[in-house]
Amino acid sequence: MPYIEKKAYALNLPGIDINDLKQEAKIALISAIDSYDENKGAVFSTYVITCINNRLIDLVRNSASARNRMLNESLSLSGEDDQIANAVVDSPEDTAILKDEYLRLLERIRSELSELERDSLLMFTSGYSYQEIADMKGTTPKAIGNALQRARTKLKKD
Repeated sequence: MPYIEKKAYALNLPGIDINDLKQEAKIALISAIDSYDENKGAVFSTYVITCINNRLIDLVRNSASARNRMLNESLSLSGEDDQIANAVVDSPEDTAILKDEYLRLLERIRSELSELERDSLLMFTSGYSYQEIADMKGTTPKAIGNALQRARTKLKKD
């Protein structure tokens, strides 16, 4: 488990949730346990680490593919889509805390940010560059930079 934690945090990339990385690594661990054959000459620890690394590399590659771009970049602001409920957490208390923080952040994004600030923030955190966002919004990269700075300032206030 410490290897999984370390590896997930090392691969923490925009557009990929850290909990997804951990979950995929745990699935790879279980799969490695099931498929390990000591008669093939591999040391168990080496086999497990290789399986985990391969699974995480596949996840990163697949998430970066064009066919998954829309899925990776979308974020529901409706409040009806309870994405946080599927997060891997240690206890019901952690689930409640994460869900509450998630909903408060979404509400602040909805209520405190202008449309340009909100769209710029969501696109930037999805991996778009200032230029790409500017092209999609029909404005300049400077305006996007200013919108992101205003969004950061507003969201830092408590």
